[in-house]
Amino acid sequence: MAMAAALLPIPATLSSASAEPDDEGSAAPVVVDRITPDAVDEDSTLRVAGEVTNTTEDSVEDVTVRIRYSRHPFTSRDELDEFASGEGWQPNASGPEEEFEGELAPEDTLEYSLSTPVEDLGLSSYGVYPLIVEALDGDGEAIGAQYSFLPYTADGDDVPSLNLAWVWPLMEDPQRADDDTFLSEELHGSVGAEGRLGRLLQSGAQVPLSFEAGDGDLVEELGLGEEEEPTGGPPTAGEEATAEEDADSLTPEPSEEGSDEDEDSGNGEEDEEEGEEGEDSPERTEGVPVTWAVDPGTLDDILRMARDEHEVLEDLLAVPAEAEPARHDQAANEAAQVWLREARRALAADTVVSSPYANADLAALLRNDMDAEAEASLWLAQEAMSRSLGLEADDSFAVPAGGLMEENVQELFAENGAHRFLLDEEAVPPAPRISTTPTAQAPLPASGAEGDEEPYALVADSGLTDVLSMPSSEPGESALALQRFAAETAMIAGENAGEDRVVIAAPEAGWDPGPEFADGVLEATDSLPWLSPRRLDEVELPAPEEREDTRQGLTYPERAYGEELSSTYLGQVNDVRRDVRLFNSILVGDNDPFRPSLVRLESVYWRDREALAGATRSVVEQAVQNRMEDVRVIPGEPVTLASSTGTTGVLVANDLEDEAVYVHLSIYSENSERLSVGEYTTHFEIAPGAKTTVYVPLSARINGTTTVHVSLQNADGEPISSQDTLIQVNATGLGTQALMISGIGLLILIAALAPRAVRKWARKQSARANAAAAPDGADATPGTGGASAGGAGVAATGSTAAEGAENAGGGSDGAASAPEETPTAAEESSAGPDTPAGAETEPEGRSDGGPEK
Repeated sequence: MAMAAALLPIPATLSSASAEPDDEGSAAPVVVDRITPDAVDEDSTLRVAGEVTNTTEDSVEDVTVRIRYSRHPFTSRDELDEFASGEGWQPNASGPEEEFEGELAPEDTLEYSLSTPVEDLGLSSYGVYPLIVEALDGDGEAIGAQYSFLPYTADGDDVPSLNLAWVWPLMEDPQRADDDTFLSEELHGSVGAEGRLGRLLQSGAQVPLSFEAGDGDLVEELGLGEEEEPTGGPPTAGEEATAEEDADSLTPEPSEEGSDEDEDSGNGEEDEEEGEEGEDSPERTEGVPVTWAVDPGTLDDILRMARDEHEVLEDLLAVPAEAEPARHDQAANEAAQVWLREARRALAADTVVSSPYANADLAALLRNDMDAEAEASLWLAQEAMSRSLGLEADDSFAVPAGGLMEENVQELFAENGAHRFLLDEEAVPPAPRISTTPTAQAPLPASGAEGDEEPYALVADSGLTDVLSMPSSEPGESALALQRFAAETAMIAGENAGEDRVVIAAPEAGWDPGPEFADGVLEATDSLPWLSPRRLDEVELPAPEEREDTRQGLTYPERAYGEELSSTYLGQVNDVRRDVRLFNSILVGDNDPFRPSLVRLESVYWRDREALAGATRSVVEQAVQNRMEDVRVIPGEPVTLASSTGTTGVLVANDLEDEAVYVHLSIYSENSERLSVGEYTTHFEIAPGAKTTVYVPLSARINGTTTVHVSLQNADGEPISSQDTLIQVNATGLGTQALMISGIGLLILIAALAPRAVRKWARKQSARANAAAAPDGADATPGTGGASAGGAGVAATGSTAAEGAENAGGGSDGAASAPEETPTAAEESSAGPDTPAGAETEPEGRSDGGPEK
């Protein structure tokens, strides 16, 4: 339905003096600041106030501001839409007017205020009447106009009733690439008191919230001191119990005084029943009940921003290809801490439902056989809710992206406990024969998942969604948007389609209303006489016998197929996932720290943002590589072997701050014939931030330099780095070994010759001793002299008696005894101290023809 034109002048009826200004954001010629009351009756006084601005370059004379209206109400919502677009019938009844004499210069502004008793307007019955506020110059030419509406209740006893349930979104597009890197500072401003999420939280809470930090330590108060890493799979029963305990810890304990009062009240059983009911159904004490629709991915982004220092990318799309984007550090954001504190207070009073994590494109994931990723977006959502708000979303509700789903998406939600589906009217359209607005509830086909609850849709009214999307931040926009909201709901209420109908008001996920409009629609829900606020979790499917066939079955529009994330894009995400799988394969335990990053890449947000999606994917891919490189072999100095064998140490570091790793070390020689690698420790665990040294034995066969390749692998032998670490081993000890062998041979030769030399030296010493013992001048007897001469002659030849006997073939005993004979005094005296005895007696001895000297 075309509704945005309700705020614009009617081009066909305006002169050039009233044309819209060219500059975006400049003032409209006619601004309506206030229309009171929202709905009039026969006793009311209608008041309209605002401003007229001359937006042309020429002065305007004698301005008149007036009201035109019709005495006949709209007959259908379609007719109301036509009027809002400026294409419908034009009212011709004249209302009050105000004249301004004189000149209105360019850019000058005048204020007007029009009023009239409603009974003077001649309205006939309950309904919505067209209303135009227009400004004319002195010649009757239109300066500008605003189209609006006048709901009229006539006799208060005849006012119909409409049940209205609110879905209040707290969602933002994915704000991070990897977990520590924000794409921009958009979220930093959004959580402030004047930011989008800050205003939505304040308006939806309908109670005063404090956006001041206060005197306490918010980090400690919110339990942000220790970061909880996402797990590698769905939460186990134990983890769910822990989450419940954490949520309970956020609820203040009753005071002892209160406990005593409870005991004294005598209504213990009733109090207990009320307490149990309160736990199942949170109760709001004031204002209109709303159902908060949150994206747990958004909550996770805010939590990360609040917890610690983080990095923010600067103008990611302006970075040239292959270049690193500029980054700057941001401290923990105090506004995010305050927002979380107030969100925990506000959301605990109402029902909370959640989308998949980061609004993942479940339809595209299931169509591309990525069922595990679709499932991951649901359990990641549960974890993020517990971490950020300390509470659980109502898992009986499902919030598909864009309010559209196919049956396989429904089945996935049903397997996770959902049977109520918040859908857009395009997913469950009204039946063609229906001319009125059908009730929000519609039965859905039963899925394959087990469950006792019949599935049904809760369909948001598309007309109200469009009204809530009207501009409401600039001057005058809020008043017109509020009047349109009143008119739209009054038209639905007046359709006479039964009082049991429920209509759901569900703004779009990125809703950004002005604060006056956001507050105003909830106040109007409570004050307009035809509206009755309803809690969404109390809206049930009527019994089969009470149902009317007012809607078609579950429909997935043809256009939705073309809008899904493409197979090409998801294939590129899978390329990153392969790197993530390799990184995860070395982590101790089942941790999967990059799983949230991958799910964020699978968000519907990237459907029409191809360039930004590619840049963000590259940032995530680089982050995975950087984390992988934090587990590394630290290169050492070249190794020199002083012998044929030796041992070298390989230092392996785990620079990851939060993850222990388990790696396999692979070492091989580039030339195993020259240098071989012995046995070493091949696999081991390294604690976060720790290092370990592996000692590797080496053995060289040939002198020279050989390259040794060192790499880290996972348990399946896949390398976790694209390049090996190289170690140069230089074997220089083989020349020294040859010298040692030669030395050993020489020692063996010396050892073999030494006994012979010792024996020879001993005989010489013995001969000298015998010669020294003979008396000076003593003559040997001929017999004895002959014997002595003969003995001396034997000694002089250098041949021992033993050698002589041996050469003659005598026994060894006779040879061994000859040197031991004691020389006579004549023998000792006949030879000098250094000369053998036989040297000087040789002439006497040779007369017998004895041996020559």
